[in-house]
Amino acid sequence: MSVLTELLAMVPSCIARRPLMIFDLDSTLISTQHRNHVILGEFVHHVGAPADLVQVIDKIKPCDMGWNVMDDLRRRGFRHEPTLSRLRGYWRARFFRDEYLRHDLPLPGAVEFVRAVHEAGAGIVYLTGRDEPGMGRGTRKSLKTHGFPVDGERVQLRLKPSSREDDLAFKRSALDGIREHGEVVAAFENEPANANLFLEAFPLYSVRFDAFNLVTGAP
Repeated sequence: MSVLTELLAMVPSCIARRPLMIFDLDSTLISTQHRNHVILGEFVHHVGAPADLVQVIDKIKPCDMGWNVMDDLRRRGFRHEPTLSRLRGYWRARFFRDEYLRHDLPLPGAVEFVRAVHEAGAGIVYLTGRDEPGMGRGTRKSLKTHGFPVDGERVQLRLKPSSREDDLAFKRSALDGIREHGEVVAAFENEPANANLFLEAFPLYSVRFDAFNLVTGAP
């Protein structure tokens, strides 16, 4: 865990408060590829699809999926917009639901790293754009099932109170509450706008480790 060792070494000895690390979930700690692949297969099975879409889907594996199923299909040459529009509605009604989170898998090394952070004494803040009503139960179950730290006073899970709330606005509003629990020394995030938010909010720690979707470090 050389990255973790480096991170904790960057924390100035004068900081008396507990160090905190913020982690986004989807595409940062958790892969949504299998969730998307399952939904795509269900669409074909339950709704039906034109033959050319079936031919494309037959060649797609979970590891080929990105975050946006419709874009995945467009990149492979399927551009029948009426079908993609139906798929988008079908996808949105399922992707953000508790029941489908059981298909998610941790990204390689994610569980081990977060556990090491927790064992080193730092606080863990899962700050996600998932919403509590639709995804809270499934998120907690998924984190626990895969071995992420979920219990204790040093672990926080912050989800949006409503799916209608903008992700960036929610994360910005959550920062003051997070600061009450310690000193944020690292933020792991896959979305550039959110990463820039953390860079702005915690200027003392401003070195970017792009290989780890990380904004952190002492200047």
